[in-house]
Amino acid sequence: MKYAFLVIGLVLSISQVFGQRTMGQSEPTEPQSIELSEVHEMVKNLADSISVNYIDGKKAPILKEKLLTELKEGNLDSFTEKQALAKHLSEILKTWSNDKHFSIALAGQRQMIPKSYGHFTNQNYFFEKMEHLKGNIAYVKFNRFIPPANAGSLVVSAMLFAANSDAVIIDLRNNMGGAPQTVSLLAGFFMEKPTLLDINEIRSTGDKYETWSAETNVIINSSNLTIPTSDLEKLKKLPLYILTSDYTFSAAEMFSSSLQGHNRATLVGETTGGGAHGIRPFSISQGFTAFIPFARHYHPLTKKCWEVVGVQPDIPCAAADALRIAQINILKDLQNKPDHDTIITEYLKELEIETKE
Repeated sequence: MKYAFLVIGLVLSISQVFGQRTMGQSEPTEPQSIELSEVHEMVKNLADSISVNYIDGKKAPILKEKLLTELKEGNLDSFTEKQALAKHLSEILKTWSNDKHFSIALAGQRQMIPKSYGHFTNQNYFFEKMEHLKGNIAYVKFNRFIPPANAGSLVVSAMLFAANSDAVIIDLRNNMGGAPQTVSLLAGFFMEKPTLLDINEIRSTGDKYETWSAETNVIINSSNLTIPTSDLEKLKKLPLYILTSDYTFSAAEMFSSSLQGHNRATLVGETTGGGAHGIRPFSISQGFTAFIPFARHYHPLTKKCWEVVGVQPDIPCAAADALRIAQINILKDLQNKPDHDTIITEYLKELEIETKE
Protein backbone atom coordinates (compact mmCIF):
# COMPACT_ATOMS: atom_id res chain seq x y z
CA MET A 1 0.00 0.00 0.00
CA LYS A 2 1.30 3.45 -0.90
CA TYR A 3 0.86 6.37 1.45
CA ALA A 4 1.03 10.12 0.88
CA PHE A 5 1.89 12.54 3.64
CA LEU A 6 1.34 16.29 3.83
CA VAL A 7 3.79 17.85 6.26
CA ILE A 8 3.25 21.44 7.31
CA GLY A 9 5.96 23.09 9.38
CA LEU A 10 4.91 26.35 11.03
CA VAL A 11 6.69 29.06 12.98
CA LEU A 12 3.91 30.92 14.81
CA SER A 13 4.07 33.70 17.37
CA ILE A 14 2.48 33.38 20.79
CA SER A 15 -0.83 35.20 20.77
CA GLN A 16 -3.76 35.72 23.07
CA VAL A 17 -7.13 34.14 22.30
CA PHE A 18 -9.26 36.28 20.03
CA GLY A 19 -12.98 36.61 20.47
CA GLN A 20 -15.49 36.10 17.72
CA ARG A 21 -19.19 36.35 17.16
CA THR A 22 -21.17 33.69 18.99
CA MET A 23 -20.85 30.40 17.09
CA GLY A 24 -24.27 29.17 18.09
CA GLN A 25 -26.61 28.87 21.03
CA SER A 26 -25.21 27.90 24.40
CA GLU A 27 -25.96 24.45 25.72
CA PRO A 28 -29.46 24.37 27.24
CA THR A 29 -29.50 24.26 31.04
CA GLU A 30 -32.07 23.57 33.67
CA PRO A 31 -33.43 26.76 35.29
CA GLN A 32 -31.34 27.74 38.30
CA SER A 33 -32.81 30.01 40.94
CA ILE A 34 -30.90 32.86 42.57
CA GLU A 35 -31.69 34.85 45.70
CA LEU A 36 -31.60 38.64 45.84
CA SER A 37 -28.59 38.63 48.17
CA GLU A 38 -26.78 36.38 45.69
CA VAL A 39 -27.65 38.73 42.81
CA HIS A 40 -26.05 41.58 44.73
CA GLU A 41 -22.93 39.55 45.52
CA MET A 42 -22.56 38.41 41.92
CA VAL A 43 -23.05 41.86 40.35
CA LYS A 44 -20.62 43.51 42.78
CA ASN A 45 -18.06 40.82 41.95
CA LEU A 46 -18.69 41.36 38.23
CA ALA A 47 -18.32 45.13 38.62
CA ASP A 48 -14.96 44.69 40.37
CA SER A 49 -13.69 42.28 37.70
CA ILE A 50 -14.66 44.64 34.88
CA SER A 51 -13.01 47.56 36.68
CA VAL A 52 -9.70 45.68 36.84
CA ASN A 53 -9.73 43.72 33.59
CA TYR A 54 -11.73 45.56 30.92
CA ILE A 55 -9.40 46.86 28.20
CA ASP A 56 -10.84 50.37 28.06
CA GLY A 57 -9.43 52.16 31.10
CA LYS A 58 -11.83 55.08 30.72
CA LYS A 59 -14.97 52.99 30.37
CA ALA A 60 -14.09 50.37 33.02
CA PRO A 61 -14.89 52.51 36.12
CA ILE A 62 -18.00 53.88 34.38
CA LEU A 63 -19.30 50.35 33.75
CA LYS A 64 -18.60 49.44 37.38
CA GLU A 65 -20.54 52.47 38.60
CA LYS A 66 -23.46 51.72 36.28
CA LEU A 67 -23.72 48.15 37.57
CA LEU A 68 -23.66 49.31 41.19
CA THR A 69 -26.31 51.92 40.39
CA GLU A 70 -28.52 49.18 38.91
CA LEU A 71 -28.29 47.38 42.25
CA LYS A 72 -28.89 50.53 44.29
CA GLU A 73 -31.97 51.49 42.31
CA GLY A 74 -33.41 47.97 42.50
CA ASN A 75 -33.37 47.41 38.73
CA LEU A 76 -32.11 43.84 39.20
CA ASP A 77 -34.37 42.87 42.10
CA SER A 78 -36.86 41.06 39.86
CA PHE A 79 -34.35 38.48 38.63
CA THR A 80 -34.79 35.12 40.32
CA GLU A 81 -33.30 32.86 37.61
CA LYS A 82 -29.60 32.78 36.71
CA GLN A 83 -29.86 32.42 32.93
CA ALA A 84 -32.23 35.37 32.65
CA LEU A 85 -29.88 37.49 34.75
CA ALA A 86 -26.88 36.48 32.63
CA LYS A 87 -28.71 37.38 29.42
CA HIS A 88 -29.80 40.76 30.79
CA LEU A 89 -26.33 41.66 32.04
CA SER A 90 -24.81 40.64 28.69
CA GLU A 91 -27.19 42.93 26.83
CA ILE A 92 -26.75 45.99 29.03
CA LEU A 93 -22.95 45.67 29.11
CA LYS A 94 -22.83 45.49 25.31
CA THR A 95 -25.11 48.53 25.09
CA TRP A 96 -23.26 50.61 27.67
CA SER A 97 -19.79 49.79 26.34
CA ASN A 98 -20.66 49.52 22.64
CA ASP A 99 -18.46 46.40 22.77
CA LYS A 100 -19.90 43.29 21.10
CA HIS A 101 -17.50 40.93 22.85
CA PHE A 102 -19.05 41.21 26.34
CA SER A 103 -20.93 38.11 27.48
CA ILE A 104 -22.08 36.69 30.81
CA ALA A 105 -22.79 32.96 31.09
CA LEU A 106 -23.28 30.25 33.64
CA ALA A 107 -20.06 28.44 34.49
CA GLY A 108 -19.47 25.54 32.11
CA GLN A 109 -21.52 26.93 29.26
CA ARG A 110 -19.72 27.22 25.94
CA GLN A 111 -19.72 30.85 24.83
CA MET A 112 -17.93 32.34 21.82
CA ILE A 113 -14.72 30.29 22.21
CA PRO A 114 -15.36 26.54 21.81
CA LYS A 115 -13.25 24.14 23.85
CA SER A 116 -12.64 21.99 20.79
CA TYR A 117 -13.24 22.17 17.06
CA GLY A 118 -13.60 18.53 16.02
CA HIS A 119 -17.37 18.79 15.82
CA PHE A 120 -16.96 21.23 12.91
CA THR A 121 -15.55 18.55 10.60
CA ASN A 122 -19.03 17.98 9.17
CA GLN A 123 -18.98 21.64 8.09
CA ASN A 124 -15.49 21.30 6.55
CA TYR A 125 -14.24 23.73 9.20
CA PHE A 126 -16.31 26.42 7.46
CA PHE A 127 -14.31 26.33 4.21
CA GLU A 128 -17.15 26.89 1.77
CA LYS A 129 -15.72 27.35 -1.72
CA MET A 130 -12.62 27.33 -3.90
CA GLU A 131 -13.26 28.41 -7.49
CA HIS A 132 -11.27 29.26 -10.60
CA LEU A 133 -12.85 32.42 -12.03
CA LYS A 134 -12.56 33.77 -15.56
CA GLY A 135 -9.28 35.57 -16.15
CA ASN A 136 -7.32 33.05 -14.05
CA ILE A 137 -8.51 34.48 -10.72
CA ALA A 138 -8.57 32.24 -7.65
CA TYR A 139 -11.57 32.66 -5.36
CA VAL A 140 -11.51 31.27 -1.81
CA LYS A 141 -14.39 31.65 0.66
CA PHE A 142 -14.30 30.50 4.29
CA ASN A 143 -16.35 31.64 7.25
CA ARG A 144 -14.21 30.97 10.37
CA PHE A 145 -10.54 31.16 11.27
CA ILE A 146 -10.41 27.67 12.80
CA PRO A 147 -7.02 26.91 14.48
CA PRO A 148 -4.28 25.40 12.28
CA ALA A 149 -4.34 22.15 14.27
CA ASN A 150 -7.75 21.53 12.70
CA ALA A 151 -7.97 23.61 9.53
CA GLY A 152 -4.30 24.08 8.65
CA SER A 153 -4.38 21.50 5.87
CA LEU A 154 -7.41 23.26 4.35
CA VAL A 155 -5.59 26.59 4.39
CA VAL A 156 -2.60 25.01 2.66
CA SER A 157 -4.85 23.25 0.14
CA ALA A 158 -6.57 26.54 -0.68
CA MET A 159 -3.22 28.23 -1.22
CA LEU A 160 -1.97 25.38 -3.43
CA PHE A 161 -5.17 25.78 -5.44
CA ALA A 162 -4.60 29.54 -5.79
CA ALA A 163 -0.86 29.55 -6.46
CA ASN A 164 -0.98 29.39 -10.26
CA SER A 165 -3.53 32.19 -10.63
CA ASP A 166 -2.94 35.77 -11.73
CA ALA A 167 -4.78 37.19 -8.70
CA VAL A 168 -6.46 35.93 -5.53
CA ILE A 169 -9.78 36.90 -3.96
CA ILE A 170 -10.42 35.85 -0.35
CA ASP A 171 -14.05 36.23 0.64
CA LEU A 172 -14.54 37.09 4.34
CA ARG A 173 -18.01 38.58 4.01
CA ASN A 174 -19.50 35.88 6.24
CA ASN A 175 -16.45 35.29 8.42
CA MET A 176 -17.10 35.80 12.14
CA GLY A 177 -13.48 35.42 13.31
CA GLY A 178 -11.55 32.86 15.34
CA ALA A 179 -7.87 32.07 15.90
CA PRO A 180 -5.03 34.58 15.37
CA GLN A 181 -2.76 31.61 14.64
CA THR A 182 -4.71 30.99 11.45
CA VAL A 183 -4.39 34.66 10.54
CA SER A 184 -0.64 34.21 10.96
CA LEU A 185 -0.62 31.05 8.84
CA LEU A 186 -2.67 32.50 5.98
CA ALA A 187 -0.87 35.86 5.93
CA GLY A 188 2.47 34.09 5.68
CA PHE A 189 1.67 32.87 2.18
CA PHE A 190 1.34 36.47 0.95
CA MET A 191 4.20 38.20 2.78
CA GLU A 192 7.75 38.27 1.39
CA LYS A 193 9.25 37.67 4.83
CA PRO A 194 8.06 37.19 8.42
CA THR A 195 6.14 40.37 9.15
CA LEU A 196 4.68 41.85 12.33
CA LEU A 197 0.95 41.84 11.69
CA ASP A 198 -0.66 42.88 14.93
CA ILE A 199 0.01 44.04 18.49
CA ASN A 200 -2.19 42.86 21.32
CA GLU A 201 -2.10 45.00 24.49
CA ILE A 202 -3.49 44.00 27.89
CA ARG A 203 -4.44 46.93 30.13
CA SER A 204 -4.49 45.11 33.45
CA THR A 205 -0.87 43.95 33.17
CA GLY A 206 0.60 46.28 30.55
CA ASP A 207 1.81 43.25 28.60
CA LYS A 208 2.00 43.35 24.80
CA TYR A 209 1.96 40.36 22.47
CA GLU A 210 2.94 40.31 18.82
CA THR A 211 1.44 38.29 15.98
CA TRP A 212 3.79 37.65 13.06
CA SER A 213 3.11 36.09 9.69
CA ALA A 214 4.12 32.42 9.76
CA GLU A 215 6.97 30.77 7.95
CA THR A 216 5.41 27.66 6.45
CA ASN A 217 7.28 24.68 5.06
CA VAL A 218 4.98 22.45 3.03
CA ILE A 219 6.26 19.05 1.90
CA ILE A 220 4.19 16.35 0.22
CA ASN A 221 5.86 12.93 0.24
CA SER A 222 4.79 9.47 -0.87
CA SER A 223 6.51 6.14 -1.21
CA ASN A 224 7.64 6.78 -4.78
CA LEU A 225 7.48 10.49 -5.57
CA THR A 226 7.86 13.97 -4.16
CA ILE A 227 5.31 16.55 -5.23
CA PRO A 228 6.82 20.05 -5.47
CA THR A 229 5.06 22.88 -3.66
CA SER A 230 7.40 25.66 -4.81
CA ASP A 231 4.49 27.31 -6.67
CA LEU A 232 3.38 28.66 -3.30
CA GLU A 233 6.12 31.27 -3.58
CA LYS A 234 4.16 32.90 -6.42
CA LEU A 235 1.48 33.96 -3.94
CA LYS A 236 3.85 36.48 -2.39
CA LYS A 237 3.68 38.63 -5.52
CA LEU A 238 0.09 38.07 -6.69
CA PRO A 239 -2.55 40.81 -6.33
CA LEU A 240 -4.73 40.01 -3.32
CA TYR A 241 -8.29 41.22 -2.83
CA ILE A 242 -10.28 40.69 0.38
CA LEU A 243 -14.09 40.94 0.39
CA THR A 244 -15.70 42.37 3.54
CA SER A 245 -19.13 43.14 4.97
CA ASP A 246 -20.48 44.52 8.22
CA TYR A 247 -20.61 40.89 9.41
CA THR A 248 -16.83 40.43 8.97
CA PHE A 249 -15.59 40.33 12.55
CA SER A 250 -12.68 39.88 14.96
CA ALA A 251 -9.89 37.64 13.55
CA ALA A 252 -11.28 38.19 10.03
CA GLU A 253 -10.85 41.91 10.67
CA MET A 254 -7.36 41.29 11.99
CA PHE A 255 -6.38 39.56 8.74
CA SER A 256 -7.95 42.34 6.66
CA SER A 257 -6.43 45.15 8.70
CA SER A 258 -3.00 43.52 8.83
CA LEU A 259 -2.59 43.06 5.10
CA GLN A 260 -4.23 46.37 4.22
CA GLY A 261 -1.92 48.21 6.63
CA HIS A 262 1.11 46.64 4.94
CA ASN A 263 -0.25 47.61 1.50
CA ARG A 264 -0.47 43.94 0.64
CA ALA A 265 -4.20 43.65 -0.03
CA THR A 266 -7.09 45.66 -1.46
CA LEU A 267 -10.30 45.51 0.57
CA VAL A 268 -13.60 45.61 -1.31
CA GLY A 269 -17.05 45.81 0.25
CA GLU A 270 -18.43 47.25 3.46
CA THR A 271 -16.87 48.50 6.68
CA THR A 272 -16.37 45.53 8.99
CA GLY A 273 -18.16 44.83 12.27
CA GLY A 274 -15.65 46.43 14.66
CA GLY A 275 -14.47 43.73 17.06
CA ALA A 276 -10.80 44.37 17.95
CA HIS A 277 -10.86 43.21 21.54
CA GLY A 278 -9.52 39.87 22.70
CA ILE A 279 -11.58 38.15 25.39
CA ARG A 280 -11.05 35.64 28.15
CA PRO A 281 -13.33 34.08 30.76
CA PHE A 282 -13.28 35.31 34.36
CA SER A 283 -14.95 33.32 37.14
CA ILE A 284 -17.62 35.32 38.95
CA SER A 285 -19.34 34.36 42.20
CA GLN A 286 -22.57 32.34 42.28
CA GLY A 287 -21.51 30.12 39.37
CA PHE A 288 -21.22 32.73 36.62
CA THR A 289 -18.50 33.32 34.04
CA ALA A 290 -17.85 36.74 32.56
CA PHE A 291 -16.27 36.91 29.10
CA ILE A 292 -14.56 40.28 29.41
CA PRO A 293 -12.71 42.04 26.60
CA PHE A 294 -9.30 42.40 28.23
CA ALA A 295 -6.95 43.05 25.30
CA ARG A 296 -6.82 45.52 22.42
CA HIS A 297 -5.49 44.70 18.94
CA TYR A 298 -3.97 47.34 16.69
CA HIS A 299 -1.80 47.54 13.58
CA PRO A 300 1.95 48.02 14.21
CA LEU A 301 2.39 50.57 11.40
CA THR A 302 -0.87 52.49 11.25
CA LYS A 303 -1.53 52.14 15.03
CA LYS A 304 -5.20 51.83 14.08
CA CYS A 305 -7.55 49.77 16.23
CA TRP A 306 -10.76 48.70 14.50
CA GLU A 307 -12.86 48.35 17.64
CA VAL A 308 -16.34 49.83 16.99
CA VAL A 309 -15.22 51.74 13.86
CA GLY A 310 -14.40 48.61 11.83
CA VAL A 311 -11.87 48.22 9.03
CA GLN A 312 -12.56 50.62 6.17
CA PRO A 313 -12.50 49.11 2.65
CA ASP A 314 -10.30 50.58 -0.07
CA ILE A 315 -13.16 50.20 -2.54
CA PRO A 316 -16.47 50.77 -0.70
CA CYS A 317 -19.56 49.08 -2.13
CA ALA A 318 -22.49 46.94 -1.07
CA ALA A 319 -21.33 43.55 0.16
CA ALA A 320 -23.48 41.84 -2.47
CA ASP A 321 -21.53 43.61 -5.24
CA ALA A 322 -18.05 43.11 -3.80
CA LEU A 323 -17.08 39.99 -5.74
CA ARG A 324 -18.06 41.42 -9.10
CA ILE A 325 -16.33 44.75 -8.41
CA ALA A 326 -13.15 42.98 -7.28
CA GLN A 327 -13.17 40.92 -10.49
CA ILE A 328 -13.60 44.04 -12.63
CA ASN A 329 -10.67 45.79 -10.91
CA ILE A 330 -8.44 42.75 -11.28
CA LEU A 331 -9.30 42.24 -14.96
CA LYS A 332 -8.71 45.91 -15.76
CA ASP A 333 -5.25 45.67 -14.19
CA LEU A 334 -4.51 42.49 -16.14
CA GLN A 335 -5.76 44.16 -19.31
CA ASN A 336 -3.07 46.83 -18.94
CA LYS A 337 -0.30 44.26 -19.19
CA PRO A 338 1.27 44.13 -22.68
CA ASP A 339 0.96 40.34 -22.95
CA HIS A 340 -2.58 40.05 -21.58
CA ASP A 341 -5.05 37.52 -22.90
CA THR A 342 -7.43 39.35 -25.27
CA ILE A 343 -10.39 37.33 -23.99
CA ILE A 344 -10.18 39.41 -20.79
CA THR A 345 -12.02 42.15 -22.71
CA GLU A 346 -14.97 39.78 -23.14
CA TYR A 347 -14.96 38.84 -19.46
CA LEU A 348 -15.05 42.53 -18.55
CA LYS A 349 -18.00 43.16 -20.83
CA GLU A 350 -19.94 40.36 -19.16
CA LEU A 351 -19.26 41.74 -15.67
CA GLU A 352 -20.05 45.31 -16.66
CA ILE A 353 -23.36 44.21 -18.19
CA GLU A 354 -24.22 42.57 -14.83
CA THR A 355 -23.36 45.86 -13.10
CA LYS A 356 -25.77 47.83 -15.35
CA GLU A 357 -28.53 45.30 -14.77
